[in-house]
Amino acid sequence: MELVVLSSFPSHASGNVGDKLLLESSIELIEAAHGRTEFNVHWRGEDFTSRLEYLNRMDAILLCGFEYTKIRSGEYRIAENLDAVEPPLIPLGAIHRFFPGDERALTAQQLDGRVRSFLDRVAKNCPNEQLPVRTEWVGRILRQNGFRTTLTGDPGWYDPAFIGEPFHKPETIDRIVFTTPHWSMYVDQAKELLRRISRQFPDAERTVVLHSAPNDVDRELVRFARTFGWESHYASHEMENIEQYRESDLHIGYRKHGHLAHLRWRRPSVILEEDSRARGLTETLGTAGIPAFEPRTGLPRRLGEVYDRVPVVGAYFMLEEYGLDHLVPPRQWLVAPPNPTAVDEALEFTTAQQTTGWKAFERIQETIDSTYEEGMQPFLRDALNPLQS
Repeated sequence: MELVVLSSFPSHASGNVGDKLLLESSIELIEAAHGRTEFNVHWRGEDFTSRLEYLNRMDAILLCGFEYTKIRSGEYRIAENLDAVEPPLIPLGAIHRFFPGDERALTAQQLDGRVRSFLDRVAKNCPNEQLPVRTEWVGRILRQNGFRTTLTGDPGWYDPAFIGEPFHKPETIDRIVFTTPHWSMYVDQAKELLRRISRQFPDAERTVVLHSAPNDVDRELVRFARTFGWESHYASHEMENIEQYRESDLHIGYRKHGHLAHLRWRRPSVILEEDSRARGLTETLGTAGIPAFEPRTGLPRRLGEVYDRVPVVGAYFMLEEYGLDHLVPPRQWLVAPPNPTAVDEALEFTTAQQTTGWKAFERIQETIDSTYEEGMQPFLRDALNPLQS
């Protein structure tokens, strides 16, 4: 079987190792289900109009890390005439991001005609026309828009070699990993978390891990952390750069795939949820996540939601281009500023788990293992078996 895999990142970009984890985990899962397979990896933004002969030789086109709303920004274009593409488009790990990650924003998610049309086409290639979703929240969004779904989980939380294995339950915390937030609004919160972790675990080997090429947020936090004795580790581009997570006793941080990499290798992790993706993950796994934001209500929330309207967003980016964006408050601060109790909640959860033998992670193990057996494996079997000769 030979597949084209449309990945969530171009090779020349920031090299987010979370995207690499998603890609390699998806390939690993397919080979665990179907044996040796030939994969041709391309970015989802590529246009194959002039290469249809190559594309049409494939058995299928796998939409890895299927962020379906990207169709609106020209990604998943695939070809000028999609009807000329012969192999089935098979999604894996559908995701939908929005901010803030709360019930009000979730129920407001409506898909436009372009996205619906693309999903209609893709769903026809899914077993029972059920789109595979990473979290229950993504399933809810798709179902409220008229689509059928099946929970397959995030490919990143699976390592087939660890299915059925118990979690590492450290009595003492000797190695800690912290991953940095994406957004600058969380810098002060992250500094407080680094300070408090240093105080709570003074003898641990503590490492700040950067999942992408460093940005200003990363640099500021690394400088700050070093004053408290933290080391830094640059983990972008290649999976081998996060192999150290296999020996970690605890992750506390913001990167979703830093969280998932620990969970797949059965290591305790607590994530501070920046948006809907991490919040939906916690809702699905049932524990080990703390909202980094605090949703507002009333007029500030309504003003923040106005930012989502295209003319307003355009005006904001114009101000940003001329260095005048400081004249208006960031949308995120209006809608949901940083959660003032997030650091307390994260460390209280960690202390409680250490005291009770990490009981919460038994629930996570059960969810990951059962979703693998009842969701991911059946989907891959039924979606790809008809393609094998």
